[in-house]
Amino acid sequence: MSKFYGVGVGPGDPELITLKALKVIKNADLIFTPKAKMKEDSLAREIVEKVLNEKLVPAWCKQGKEFFEIEFPMTKNVEELKERYLNSARIILQKVNEGKDVAYLTIGDPLLYSTYIYLVSALRELSPELKIETIPGIPAYSAVAARFDYSLAEKDERICICPVPSDMEDLREIITKNNTVVIMKVAKRLSHVINLLHKMNLLKYSIFGSHVGLEGEKLINGAKEPFTVSENEGYLSTIIVRKRTKT
Repeated sequence: MSKFYGVGVGPGDPELITLKALKVIKNADLIFTPKAKMKEDSLAREIVEKVLNEKLVPAWCKQGKEFFEIEFPMTKNVEELKERYLNSARIILQKVNEGKDVAYLTIGDPLLYSTYIYLVSALRELSPELKIETIPGIPAYSAVAARFDYSLAEKDERICICPVPSDMEDLREIITKNNTVVIMKVAKRLSHVINLLHKMNLLKYSIFGSHVGLEGEKLINGAKEPFTVSENEGYLSTIIVRKRTKT
């Protein structure tokens, strides 16, 4: 049996793809890329095309590096999502059973808020003996912190990585109990998070990164400039708050 690879391609800058990830991508017989229904192209695919300096072509073309796009619906319906992941897993397993090494690309790290996690679960359910190797990737928060030389934690400080909760009071409590909070999956709640940080007098200790390493990148250091953002900049954005950061 051939092998299935989950490959993290980093936050967006193609130069942040690891050497191991690049090796797996180049050697893979087939590449699968996730795609949100409302997006024209897979972001992970765009990142890889830049580093390979070639276009990935649909599998039916039979030339160049072949890829399949797997579309995932933007829904919270558990049964619908499970069936979609199982269907995707069946397609992947068919290719693996044909003797092909398959790579599945994810932005950031495959095991952090990624569709890959659910896909692996479906693959193991259908084929427990499948050989799986996960190649870690640089997460967005590491890239954001690096752009500002912003220390995430020192000595015995506590750090929390979390998505934006629906209740801002829950986020207030998380920030209060930790030295550093990495706020991910901001999306449409961006303005609510900014308002909370303003009320807590923490914007001066916060940094913001949207589409880091990609077209339309926006970076804000709250210690030096105002947090001026628009609602649509919440997608692919990260906010980091470190209450004891020296400015």
